Amino acid sequence: MNRSMFEIQAGFCKAMGDPVRLQLLHVLREHPKTVSEICQEVGLSQSNASRQLACLRNVGVVVTKRKDNGMVYQITDERIGDVCDLVRSILVEQIQKRARSIA
Repeated sequence: MNRSMFEIQAGFCKAMGDPVRLQLLHVLREHPKTVSEICQEVGLSQSNASRQLACLRNVGVVVTKRKDNGMVYQITDERIGDVCDLVRSILVEQIQKRARSIA
């Protein structure tokens, strides 16, 4: 792989490295939603949610589609949610191993 692919991957990982953005992805896994729907679910202001969604859109994790007078956000690839699940399961396993080694 060339250097630019690693740079793209680093940008993706940086965008995915924020707990608020991970929470937004979690609620978008159910189905596409408007910013208002997302804000209701996660308790964010519209400006904060929009800013976080823009970051995810910039790295290609979510896309927007026009619906009536607003925009609907959706995840571009369901495997992104799978990656989040995999990372979480690895972390849970590591936490459990550490807890067993301390006990």
